[in-house]
Amino acid sequence: MAFRFLQSLFTGASQPGKFDKELMLMAIERVVDGTDPRLRAVSHYRRKLWDSVEQAIDFVVTFVNTLSPAITADRQGYMTDPRLRALFASPDHLREILSFSDGTRNYLKRTADPLPVELYAGLAAVRVEKNTLGIEMDGEILRRDVPQTTVSFCDHRLVCLTDNEQDTRRELMRRGFDFLIEMALQRLTTSRIQKTQLEQQQRQLLQQKSSLLEKAQVGFESLTASNQEPVDLDAIEQQLQDLETELGQLRADSATLEQHLAKVAETLSEPAHYLQLESIALTLDHNNTKVTADSPRMANSMTFEEIVMGKNRRITALFVRFPSSELLPQPDFFKEAQRLLHSVR
Repeated sequence: MAFRFLQSLFTGASQPGKFDKELMLMAIERVVDGTDPRLRAVSHYRRKLWDSVEQAIDFVVTFVNTLSPAITADRQGYMTDPRLRALFASPDHLREILSFSDGTRNYLKRTADPLPVELYAGLAAVRVEKNTLGIEMDGEILRRDVPQTTVSFCDHRLVCLTDNEQDTRRELMRRGFDFLIEMALQRLTTSRIQKTQLEQQQRQLLQQKSSLLEKAQVGFESLTASNQEPVDLDAIEQQLQDLETELGQLRADSATLEQHLAKVAETLSEPAHYLQLESIALTLDHNNTKVTADSPRMANSMTFEEIVMGKNRRITALFVRFPSSELLPQPDFFKEAQRLLHSVR
């Protein structure tokens, strides 16, 4: 569900203790709804979440405001800004991304004509580096099979379209806050999955122990069974004890709603563990091949900002501004289907 009210959390203060009380309460309810609604059964759950929610909000405010100002993303901007030339294969490629991204389509569906003269958005892409063998001029000598690193960008996305940069930043702050809620939910889910897996493993070990005890003839089976090879019952017992210890720790961490609430609060109070901003400096030639600083080849030095989510996900991000007149006409899929249908007949 949508929580548009949260946008107003990010209109002014960016220091803990300065957020509106009613909006803080709404943000707390957003956290509870996004993780486990049963947390409302915990006594004083709002008070227990207050500080961590405030820390999370303050973090995303600072995080988004750290991103550089919007750059102009039109044909002229493409010619003058090396970052756009690195991100897009051509001015037409840039225009297509601006026009046909899902974020653009969603914005056009909910916005009446005429469109604002200028639009602002967050642009995201995935940076890919690949080691290859290429050719290189060394003075007047053409060298082949030279190790090179090429940089490309894929999965371009346009998000948070608005008619002013501050609203776009606020929408990105909301998304950052929601991401932290998602991480809190993931921690709860992972804990529960781990507990289930351990309990399954425990059942398997118990079955194995029963089978081994039978083979060891420690019960009435010894009266009828033939002799079997000796088994290491002490090893099985040790495995069971280790497993019980791990299970016991998990139960202590997650068995009660009070402890679930503490885990959510802990996640939100440590937002930098899940969300970071890194500056990536690149020097690239016109083929997006990395060039050293002392190389005589023509190249451009540039700095990209990358949002790092958890351990494995990162996206190159920047704010852009562009005239709405840059948008290409949206395709009419129904008319196109009709045209194709008639052409087949």
